[in-house]
Amino acid sequence: MEPQAAAGVVLFDLIAGVDARLRALPTRLPRQAPPVERWVGILFRVGARRLLASLEQITEVLTVPDELTPLPGTASWVLGVANNRGTLLPIFDLAALTAGGAPTRRDADRVLVVRQEGLPCGLVASEVIGIRRFAVTERVAESPAELGVLWPFAEAAFPLADTLVPVIALERLLGAPLMSLGSA
Repeated sequence: MEPQAAAGVVLFDLIAGVDARLRALPTRLPRQAPPVERWVGILFRVGARRLLASLEQITEVLTVPDELTPLPGTASWVLGVANNRGTLLPIFDLAALTAGGAPTRRDADRVLVVRQEGLPCGLVASEVIGIRRFAVTERVAESPAELGVLWPFAEAAFPLADTLVPVIALERLLGAPLMSLGSA
């Protein structure tokens, strides 16, 4: 055999040996941690208080409409109704509801549109900060007590920047007698 051919055979045998040893090793896939179950919500502010609501409850976020038709004989926090793409949208001011007094307009105000029994309702928040995701295991069953009229509608809380941010059940809030009366 020629020296080049002999070197090729030796090289081939060497590669075949490495291949055989690698194939003999047990094959393991890298360990994968199970996916973390997430809770997704909208972080918003009512006055100085930060709150969360499940993303599933909110159908859209709007700027406060310029044209609102007032509803006579209702509480000050019932701002009126607006035409939202051909649908009447009753709008309630959460800051005026929780703090009392007359509503004031702010540039950062946004309307959280929530469907209550198929009908849309708008809740004015002082600011919509954005979507937040939390591991379900971070959920705290108890909410801070200083929520005023919103306390019965707090269903949990999540830690955010060293404070507990309550989760408010907006659909339950809208279905409460407090909201259906809306009278002064």
